[in-house]
Amino acid sequence: MTNKKSVSLYNGEVKLDFYPDSHRYKLEGEKTYLISATTCTGMIDKSRFLIPWALNCGERYLLKYIDSVSVLTKEELALKITESKKASELEKEEAADIGSLVHAFAQAFSESKLNGTPTPEIPTDADPRIIAGINAFLDWYLQNDVKFIACEQVVYSRDHGYCGIFDVLAEVNGQKLIIDYKTSKAIYNEHRYQIAGYREAYEEEYGKIDGAMILHFDKETGEFNTLELTDEDHALDLPVFLACYTIKKRDKELTKMNGYKPE
Repeated sequence: MTNKKSVSLYNGEVKLDFYPDSHRYKLEGEKTYLISATTCTGMIDKSRFLIPWALNCGERYLLKYIDSVSVLTKEELALKITESKKASELEKEEAADIGSLVHAFAQAFSESKLNGTPTPEIPTDADPRIIAGINAFLDWYLQNDVKFIACEQVVYSRDHGYCGIFDVLAEVNGQKLIIDYKTSKAIYNEHRYQIAGYREAYEEEYGKIDGAMILHFDKETGEFNTLELTDEDHALDLPVFLACYTIKKRDKELTKMNGYKPE
Protein backbone atom coordinates (compact mmCIF):
# COMPACT_ATOMS: atom_id res chain seq x y z
CA MET A 1 0.00 0.00 0.00
CA THR A 2 1.33 3.43 -0.95
CA ASN A 3 2.23 5.62 1.99
CA LYS A 4 0.31 8.90 1.70
CA LYS A 5 -0.46 11.87 3.93
CA SER A 6 -2.93 14.70 3.40
CA VAL A 7 -1.86 18.34 3.72
CA SER A 8 -4.47 21.08 3.96
CA LEU A 9 -3.63 24.64 2.85
CA TYR A 10 -5.42 27.94 2.19
CA ASN A 11 -7.97 27.34 4.96
CA GLY A 12 -8.87 23.95 3.50
CA GLU A 13 -9.38 25.25 -0.04
CA VAL A 14 -6.31 23.34 -1.28
CA LYS A 15 -5.45 19.80 -0.29
CA LEU A 16 -2.24 18.05 -1.24
CA ASP A 17 -1.43 14.35 -1.12
CA PHE A 18 2.12 13.93 0.20
CA TYR A 19 4.05 10.72 -0.51
CA PRO A 20 6.87 10.55 2.10
CA ASP A 21 8.68 7.64 0.43
CA SER A 22 9.34 9.65 -2.73
CA HIS A 23 8.96 13.10 -1.12
CA ARG A 24 6.46 14.16 -3.79
CA TYR A 25 3.13 15.96 -3.83
CA LYS A 26 -0.06 15.85 -5.87
CA LEU A 27 -3.14 17.99 -5.70
CA GLU A 28 -5.88 15.85 -4.20
CA GLY A 29 -7.55 13.83 -6.94
CA GLU A 30 -4.93 14.65 -9.58
CA LYS A 31 -2.65 12.09 -11.25
CA THR A 32 0.37 14.26 -11.99
CA TYR A 33 2.99 15.10 -9.39
CA LEU A 34 3.54 18.77 -8.70
CA ILE A 35 6.86 20.38 -9.56
CA SER A 36 8.83 21.18 -6.42
CA ALA A 37 11.02 24.19 -5.77
CA THR A 38 14.01 21.87 -5.48
CA THR A 39 13.51 20.35 -8.93
CA CYS A 40 13.06 23.82 -10.43
CA THR A 41 16.51 24.95 -9.36
CA GLY A 42 17.86 21.56 -10.39
CA MET A 43 17.63 22.86 -13.96
CA ILE A 44 20.64 25.10 -13.30
CA ASP A 45 23.90 23.75 -14.71
CA LYS A 46 26.33 23.03 -11.86
CA SER A 47 29.08 21.45 -13.95
CA ARG A 48 31.31 24.53 -13.70
CA PHE A 49 31.70 23.68 -10.01
CA LEU A 50 31.38 19.90 -10.06
CA ILE A 51 33.83 19.04 -12.85
CA PRO A 52 36.88 20.80 -11.30
CA TRP A 53 35.94 19.37 -7.88
CA ALA A 54 35.72 15.82 -9.26
CA LEU A 55 39.08 16.19 -11.01
CA ASN A 56 40.67 17.44 -7.81
CA CYS A 57 39.26 14.44 -5.93
CA GLY A 58 40.91 12.11 -8.42
CA GLU A 59 44.19 13.98 -8.17
CA ARG A 60 44.20 13.78 -4.38
CA TYR A 61 43.47 10.05 -4.54
CA LEU A 62 46.36 9.37 -6.91
CA LEU A 63 48.88 11.55 -5.07
CA LYS A 64 48.02 9.90 -1.77
CA TYR A 65 48.61 6.47 -3.29
CA ILE A 66 51.85 7.48 -5.02
CA ASP A 67 53.21 8.85 -1.74
CA SER A 68 52.48 5.52 -0.04
CA VAL A 69 54.57 3.31 -2.36
CA SER A 70 58.16 3.34 -3.57
CA VAL A 71 57.71 1.42 -6.83
CA LEU A 72 54.79 1.48 -9.26
CA THR A 73 54.17 -0.92 -12.11
CA LYS A 74 52.29 0.13 -15.20
CA GLU A 75 49.44 -2.22 -14.31
CA GLU A 76 49.16 -0.87 -10.74
CA LEU A 77 49.09 2.71 -11.97
CA ALA A 78 46.43 1.90 -14.56
CA LEU A 79 44.30 0.29 -11.83
CA LYS A 80 44.66 3.33 -9.55
CA ILE A 81 43.79 5.71 -12.36
CA THR A 82 40.58 3.71 -12.91
CA GLU A 83 39.83 3.78 -9.18
CA SER A 84 40.47 7.53 -9.04
CA LYS A 85 37.42 8.07 -11.24
CA LYS A 86 35.30 7.04 -8.25
CA ALA A 87 37.16 9.20 -5.72
CA SER A 88 34.62 12.01 -5.99
CA GLU A 89 31.80 9.59 -5.10
CA LEU A 90 33.65 8.46 -1.98
CA GLU A 91 34.40 12.03 -0.87
CA LYS A 92 30.82 13.03 -1.56
CA GLU A 93 29.47 10.24 0.63
CA GLU A 94 31.80 11.09 3.52
CA ALA A 95 31.05 14.82 3.28
CA ALA A 96 27.31 14.17 3.06
CA ASP A 97 27.47 12.22 6.31
CA ILE A 98 29.11 15.15 8.11
CA GLY A 99 26.80 17.84 6.78
CA SER A 100 23.61 15.80 7.01
CA LEU A 101 24.24 14.94 10.68
CA VAL A 102 24.73 18.62 11.57
CA HIS A 103 21.59 19.43 9.54
CA ALA A 104 19.65 16.70 11.37
CA PHE A 105 20.69 18.09 14.76
CA ALA A 106 19.61 21.62 13.78
CA GLN A 107 16.23 20.34 12.61
CA ALA A 108 15.71 18.26 15.76
CA PHE A 109 16.73 21.24 17.91
CA SER A 110 14.23 23.50 16.12
CA GLU A 111 11.44 20.98 16.60
CA SER A 112 12.26 20.54 20.28
CA LYS A 113 12.06 24.28 20.90
CA LEU A 114 8.80 24.50 18.99
CA ASN A 115 7.20 21.55 20.78
CA GLY A 116 8.66 22.13 24.25
CA THR A 117 10.41 18.76 24.29
CA PRO A 118 13.97 18.04 25.52
CA THR A 119 16.66 19.31 23.17
CA PRO A 120 18.79 16.68 21.44
CA GLU A 121 22.13 15.84 23.02
CA ILE A 122 25.38 16.67 21.25
CA PRO A 123 27.04 13.38 20.22
CA THR A 124 30.37 13.67 22.03
CA ASP A 125 31.87 10.68 20.19
CA ALA A 126 31.08 12.08 16.73
CA ASP A 127 33.53 13.40 14.17
CA PRO A 128 35.01 16.70 15.48
CA ARG A 129 33.73 18.46 12.36
CA ILE A 130 30.17 17.46 13.23
CA ILE A 131 30.55 18.72 16.80
CA ALA A 132 32.06 21.98 15.52
CA GLY A 133 29.10 22.51 13.18
CA ILE A 134 26.56 21.82 15.92
CA ASN A 135 28.31 24.18 18.33
CA ALA A 136 28.40 26.91 15.69
CA PHE A 137 24.66 26.52 15.14
CA LEU A 138 24.01 26.67 18.89
CA ASP A 139 26.20 29.79 19.16
CA TRP A 140 24.04 31.44 16.48
CA TYR A 141 20.90 30.48 18.40
CA LEU A 142 22.23 31.81 21.72
CA GLN A 143 23.58 35.03 20.23
CA ASN A 144 20.24 35.93 18.65
CA ASP A 145 16.66 36.14 19.86
CA VAL A 146 15.16 33.18 17.99
CA LYS A 147 11.55 32.02 18.33
CA PHE A 148 10.59 29.05 16.16
CA ILE A 149 7.08 29.26 14.67
CA ALA A 150 6.92 26.20 12.39
CA CYS A 151 9.14 23.37 11.18
CA GLU A 152 9.11 21.66 7.78
CA GLN A 153 6.48 24.04 6.43
CA VAL A 154 4.70 22.91 3.25
CA VAL A 155 3.88 25.66 0.76
CA TYR A 156 2.02 25.68 -2.54
CA SER A 157 1.60 28.50 -5.05
CA ARG A 158 -1.85 28.62 -6.57
CA ASP A 159 -0.69 31.40 -8.90
CA HIS A 160 2.11 29.33 -10.42
CA GLY A 161 1.47 25.69 -9.50
CA TYR A 162 4.67 24.62 -7.73
CA CYS A 163 5.10 23.34 -4.20
CA GLY A 164 7.88 22.91 -1.66
CA ILE A 165 8.83 22.42 1.94
CA PHE A 166 11.26 24.63 3.84
CA ASP A 167 12.92 23.87 7.15
CA VAL A 168 11.86 26.58 9.59
CA LEU A 169 9.70 29.65 10.03
CA ALA A 170 10.99 31.77 12.90
CA GLU A 171 11.28 35.21 14.41
CA VAL A 172 14.93 36.22 14.55
CA ASN A 173 15.56 39.45 16.45
CA GLY A 174 11.96 40.47 15.84
CA GLN A 175 12.02 39.69 12.10
CA LYS A 176 9.75 36.97 10.73
CA LEU A 177 11.90 34.87 8.41
CA ILE A 178 11.76 31.72 6.31
CA ILE A 179 14.87 29.71 7.17
CA ASP A 180 16.32 26.88 5.14
CA TYR A 181 19.23 24.71 6.27
CA LYS A 182 21.74 23.94 3.53
CA THR A 183 24.44 21.27 3.53
CA SER A 184 26.93 21.95 0.75
CA LYS A 185 30.44 23.19 0.06
CA ALA A 186 29.17 26.77 -0.17
CA ILE A 187 25.99 28.82 -0.44
CA TYR A 188 25.24 28.64 -4.16
CA ASN A 189 23.10 30.95 -6.26
CA GLU A 190 20.38 28.31 -6.67
CA HIS A 191 19.89 28.28 -2.89
CA ARG A 192 18.81 31.92 -3.10
CA TYR A 193 16.42 31.20 -5.97
CA GLN A 194 14.90 28.22 -4.17
CA ILE A 195 14.19 30.13 -0.97
CA ALA A 196 12.69 32.96 -3.05
CA GLY A 197 10.22 30.40 -4.40
CA TYR A 198 9.38 29.27 -0.88
CA ARG A 199 8.85 32.85 0.26
CA GLU A 200 6.63 33.71 -2.70
CA ALA A 201 4.37 30.71 -2.08
CA TYR A 202 4.26 31.33 1.67
CA GLU A 203 3.32 35.01 1.26
CA GLU A 204 0.67 34.09 -1.29
CA GLU A 205 -1.13 32.12 1.42
CA TYR A 206 -0.23 33.86 4.67
CA GLY A 207 0.79 37.43 3.81
CA LYS A 208 4.04 39.32 3.82
CA ILE A 209 7.00 38.44 6.02
CA ASP A 210 10.25 40.29 6.69
CA GLY A 211 12.68 38.15 4.72
CA ALA A 212 14.52 34.86 4.50
CA MET A 213 17.72 33.31 5.78
CA ILE A 214 19.99 30.46 4.74
CA LEU A 215 21.79 28.62 7.53
CA HIS A 216 24.68 26.84 5.87
CA PHE A 217 26.67 23.84 7.13
CA ASP A 218 29.82 23.12 5.14
CA LYS A 219 29.51 19.50 4.02
CA GLU A 220 33.24 18.85 4.44
CA THR A 221 34.20 20.83 7.54
CA GLY A 222 30.90 21.30 9.38
CA GLU A 223 31.58 25.05 9.56
CA PHE A 224 28.50 27.24 9.92
CA ASN A 225 27.53 30.59 8.41
CA THR A 226 24.39 32.56 7.61
CA LEU A 227 23.02 34.57 4.70
CA GLU A 228 20.09 36.90 5.32
CA LEU A 229 18.00 37.80 2.27
CA THR A 230 16.07 41.08 2.15
CA ASP A 231 13.05 42.28 0.19
CA GLU A 232 15.46 43.62 -2.44
CA ASP A 233 17.13 40.21 -2.74
CA HIS A 234 13.72 38.59 -3.11
CA ALA A 235 12.71 40.97 -5.89
CA LEU A 236 15.88 40.09 -7.80
CA ASP A 237 15.92 36.35 -7.11
CA LEU A 238 12.24 35.49 -7.63
CA PRO A 239 12.17 36.08 -11.41
CA VAL A 240 15.11 33.69 -11.76
CA PHE A 241 13.28 31.03 -9.75
CA LEU A 242 10.14 31.46 -11.85
CA ALA A 243 12.23 31.17 -15.02
CA CYS A 244 13.62 27.87 -13.68
CA TYR A 245 10.07 26.73 -12.99
CA THR A 246 8.98 27.62 -16.54
CA ILE A 247 11.90 25.64 -17.99
CA LYS A 248 11.21 22.65 -15.76
CA LYS A 249 7.50 22.69 -16.56
CA ARG A 250 8.10 22.75 -20.33
CA ASP A 251 10.86 20.15 -20.05
CA LYS A 252 8.47 17.84 -18.20
CA GLU A 253 5.77 18.38 -20.85
CA LEU A 254 8.16 17.56 -23.70
CA THR A 255 9.59 14.55 -21.89
CA LYS A 256 6.10 13.10 -21.53
CA MET A 257 5.18 14.05 -25.11
CA ASN A 258 8.24 12.27 -26.49
CA GLY A 259 7.38 9.06 -24.67
CA TYR A 260 10.03 9.13 -21.98
CA LYS A 261 9.13 8.17 -18.44
CA PRO A 262 8.10 11.44 -16.67
CA GLU A 263 9.48 12.35 -13.26
